[in-house]
Amino acid sequence: MAESQNKRDLAHARTKINFDVKDMTNFLYGGEANVEQRRYIIDLIAKDPVFNKDDWGWLNHTDAVKRGIAMSTRLAEIKMEHDLNDLDFATMMEAIDDTLPIVLHNGAFIPVITSQGTEEQIEKWIPPAEKFQIIGCYAQTELGHGSNLSQLETTATFVKETDEWEINSTSFTAAKWWIGGLGALCTHAVVQARIFIEGKDYGAHVFVVPLRSLDDHKPFPGIEIGDIGPKAYNGFNKMDNGFARFNKYRIPRENMLMRFSKVSKEGVYTKPPHSKLAYGSMVLLRSVLIKQMALYLSRAVTVSTRYLTVRRQFNNPTSRNDSDLNPGLETQVINYPMVQNRLFPMIAQSYALFAAGSVMMEMYIGLMTGLSSGNIGALAEVHAMSSALKSYCTTFAVAGVEESRKLMGGHGFSYFTGIAHLFASTVPSNTYEGDNYVLTQQMARYLLKEVKTARTNPDQVTPYSKYLLLGLNKSAFARSTCSVALPEDWLNLAVQLAAFEHRCARLAYELSDAVEQGGLDTANPKTWSDHNIECYRISHAHAQYVMVLWFIQAVRDASNPETEVERRAEPASVKVLERLSNLHALHTIQTNLADFVEDGYFSPAQCQSLRAQVKNIVASLADDAVGLVDAFDHPDFLLNSALGATDGDAYKRLWDKAQSEPLNRRQVCDGYEEYIRPLLKKHGEFKL
Repeated sequence: MAESQNKRDLAHARTKINFDVKDMTNFLYGGEANVEQRRYIIDLIAKDPVFNKDDWGWLNHTDAVKRGIAMSTRLAEIKMEHDLNDLDFATMMEAIDDTLPIVLHNGAFIPVITSQGTEEQIEKWIPPAEKFQIIGCYAQTELGHGSNLSQLETTATFVKETDEWEINSTSFTAAKWWIGGLGALCTHAVVQARIFIEGKDYGAHVFVVPLRSLDDHKPFPGIEIGDIGPKAYNGFNKMDNGFARFNKYRIPRENMLMRFSKVSKEGVYTKPPHSKLAYGSMVLLRSVLIKQMALYLSRAVTVSTRYLTVRRQFNNPTSRNDSDLNPGLETQVINYPMVQNRLFPMIAQSYALFAAGSVMMEMYIGLMTGLSSGNIGALAEVHAMSSALKSYCTTFAVAGVEESRKLMGGHGFSYFTGIAHLFASTVPSNTYEGDNYVLTQQMARYLLKEVKTARTNPDQVTPYSKYLLLGLNKSAFARSTCSVALPEDWLNLAVQLAAFEHRCARLAYELSDAVEQGGLDTANPKTWSDHNIECYRISHAHAQYVMVLWFIQAVRDASNPETEVERRAEPASVKVLERLSNLHALHTIQTNLADFVEDGYFSPAQCQSLRAQVKNIVASLADDAVGLVDAFDHPDFLLNSALGATDGDAYKRLWDKAQSEPLNRRQVCDGYEEYIRPLLKKHGEFKL
């Protein structure tokens, strides 16, 4: 009975949707052709027995790594068998729903060589890499150092007599650590090491380093390699995160990637045109993370939305009681306003992430196109933007995955929801590719430079920093306030953007003034680290501003007849997208109100009307919630969730999953004779 009611609840919810779900899916993924290709790729994975997920919950670390290697090799075979491109490969990784040892081969090893190698180096290394004759990883992080490239302890000393580099781990903390693919799978790595030529340190550069024999896979003499062991939350359990120590290991001079920096056989060093060109690989990985967070968070809210639609608790009256179905039923949990106000903003955030992911990748592609022709003009902004967005987006996406679990009540803690595995896969993103707190310094430093530009040459301020011009007239800026008079004024996009721009400008100038004053006050000198809290605030404020801006632009483009057809949407879809955009912007303001009121930009009455408008928008999305998550088009194979499946048959699926628990294969559990029986009989027999 219960499962049939579950199905009816979800089916009934779908009858209330006010837009075409297929149209919305096409909008999210950039057209019907992309949607069909994504489905085709996911189906390839779903049909292959190597990728079956039924026993994942019971694999120990050793078995999981072995499975990860098996999945990696099959993934490579499928890519070659079907002549798939890099985008298809990324979709396969999405479908597999786990981080595999091979992921950094396509995600970092090949891109780093392609972006930083000479034409001759690309010709040497990329063809065998694309055929998986060699398998690579990206080795930057060390046991003692991570993001601080200038202090890496791995050295590459030029040996002029033999025209070689001597790679050396100068201490045990210099061991490369956390390197995905290194523990068991990879044969090569691109290694970040500090160059020394005749005793002079030229900073970190990238080298292609052979690690293991292509005949028997044994590490070469002079290299010690291993796996670092299990990770927190059982996350990344199929990834062989590894370590490597180098003991005066020699490689040819030509193995240094020399598109930008060069070292001749005479030992003459040629510096790159920009000191941050070595950060190109990190920009790529951070840019990819934005879209990845869209996929992760959208999966979490899909599971929770569907389950909360079929889950019924208590008979409390709400404005949306489903008496049209059966007045004797308990209330659907999704009808409670508190649940909606926790859930629906995360659906809006997911849509905003899709928009931001697309723009961020366009910026990265534009950067790499420019770099290939020697144009480094966009490097500073793209590096800062990718850093700020990586920090902000991974922070709220991970929080959203956990909030989705909590929304599901007690059953949400079960592995079979799919949320636990998703959380374990998502939460490390707060740390890798730059710690989310440390990383915000990149955007802060960039904006401080933009403040100087605004004061000296305002026409040269970059487009996404134009709000800094608002602060040039300090007295006028200090008097500026929000123009909202009525609750509906909050739906004015200009009002929304003006609020974010004012906040960003104020925080940027406050940081700039604090840094300048600290530097001039010799009696109380300030160091950069004293401003890290302010760096975090302005970086996240800027990230929120561009997230809101890009979502607004995406919705505008969706209704613009001059926009490419793949990015357009039907009027009914645009209408609900506008509500999502408004909710995303206003909820972001609501959760950061202190920044907007501390200088008097918002009045108390405006804060009250803002909260009222957020509640109104949330209520207006109730009929469309299931449709909005259906539009993400995540198949059941990908979700791997008993409670979030497409048909809504939650409790039957959860029961069936529990029966697969290995403990249930015997009526009497292992350990009874050794432990339970002796305890029960310790003080004699007890008769029932």
